[in-house]
Amino acid sequence: MDLHEQNIRQALQDLESNPNQSVNAVAKAYNVPRTTLRRRRTGVTNRRISHEHEQRLTRRQETFLVEWILEQDSQGFPPSHLRAREMACQLLRSNGDTNPLGKDWIHKFIKRNPAVASVVGRRIEASRIAGTTQEALRDFYKLFKEIESRYNIQLADIWNMDEHGIALGVCTNTQVLASSAKARTYQKSPETREWVSIIETINPAGKAIKPLVIFKGKEPQSTWFEQETPDWTYTTSENGWTSNRIALGWLNCVFLPQTQTDTKRHRMLIMDGHGSHIDIEFMWICKQNKVQLVFLPPHSSHVLQPLDLGVFSPLKTRYRRTISELSCLDDAAPVKKQRFIIAYNLAREEALTDRTLRSGWKAAGIFPWNPEKGLKSSQVKQPIQTRQCTPPAQLANLQGFINTPKSSQELYRSTRSIQKSKGTDRDWCRLAMKAGKAISLLNTQHALDQQTLRVQSAQIKQLSINKTRKKITVNPNTRFANIEQIKQAQIEQAARQAELDAKEPELEAKRAAEAILSMSLQACQFEWQI
Repeated sequence: MDLHEQNIRQALQDLESNPNQSVNAVAKAYNVPRTTLRRRRTGVTNRRISHEHEQRLTRRQETFLVEWILEQDSQGFPPSHLRAREMACQLLRSNGDTNPLGKDWIHKFIKRNPAVASVVGRRIEASRIAGTTQEALRDFYKLFKEIESRYNIQLADIWNMDEHGIALGVCTNTQVLASSAKARTYQKSPETREWVSIIETINPAGKAIKPLVIFKGKEPQSTWFEQETPDWTYTTSENGWTSNRIALGWLNCVFLPQTQTDTKRHRMLIMDGHGSHIDIEFMWICKQNKVQLVFLPPHSSHVLQPLDLGVFSPLKTRYRRTISELSCLDDAAPVKKQRFIIAYNLAREEALTDRTLRSGWKAAGIFPWNPEKGLKSSQVKQPIQTRQCTPPAQLANLQGFINTPKSSQELYRSTRSIQKSKGTDRDWCRLAMKAGKAISLLNTQHALDQQTLRVQSAQIKQLSINKTRKKITVNPNTRFANIEQIKQAQIEQAARQAELDAKEPELEAKRAAEAILSMSLQACQFEWQI
């Protein structure tokens, strides 16, 4: 229903509740034409309802189509224009209408139903849509509040850590000025595509600690650094990504020293469930230093991770811009590690402002506290609302129909012809209209069943081909809660192994003695021949 029709209905309700009001005053208050309001008050319907029988899809079928589109969108499968037309054609076939839809039907359908619109569909991993549910997000928000209140964690002691990667010299396509004789031009850019990982850590108070830079290589080289190299922490890995060893080094050398307070208050560290973060040694050190770990639900960093929501995008944008400016000065020479440090430092100084750091926490709904930010996000799978269909009315034994009507439109036309030729009472016409509604609902349900059947058939076919095992996801928050039990079990296992190792020499000596006693005198003698 559009806004104009809503205003008219509200104006009619106002007049109904207070009949002594002036029609002109009410029409002016609700911004509707007074002549339209007078006609509606006498029982005249609007043009769309009066000509509804002329539409190929009934109003209820179009409402169903709108609900189907919104339902598919909430599940991460928004239908294209072609899929929407296919569903509409399915509804028409249920009505007995086999004629194709007009080429402008989709645009008129959107105009009649403002609840849907034609928007740009962005690709996102299926696991992010399937895993990011409202239940998982509610559990995260609940756990966050429980830990915050239990340990009385201050705002400045809440931290978010995440790793992001940057290729040393890759620049994105940008708008440039060139000759009008050609449609596109080519811009020189650095050749280096080596990968570098950076671990950043921020808090809601607008503070960021020094990063850890992970280069690809065996050992850091002195030629990578200038005299004015930023006072960060640098390390290397075989592929430029983090590992268990690097995560432990970051915890001991970067996070704990830079976030330690004089009063030794409890700290909270929010991070994803990467394998290096749920290492037993990593979690045990956090437990010993009063660092309460809170792990994000799987595949939810695009909704809950403050660094992803507010920091990394402007940081990478400024880095690419800096690389482009440097490449213009020396003919796009390859970006070495030394130049990367310079460019990233400049980008970091520009991007990591107080406003940018706070924006990520606000977008995640953590600070200021607003869980609805995450729960109502367009990237979160919304719960499916079950549609309640009115049971079909009992059709009377109507006489005079030549053919069995397949749609409410056919029933309407048949009723009108009988009414003109024979004359029928008002109750009979009302019964026929209710029967038309029932036919429309049944045709709609039939089309939905057909669509569901096709989807399920495709899924069954796919499952019958590939029967792969599914890994059970372990909640790292639960594992962290039991870290003391895990550590105790490891200590006991090490003690048992030490006992077994201590008994090994005794067993070896005993076996050697038994072997010597079992040997004969002749076996113990040596014969020398000259």
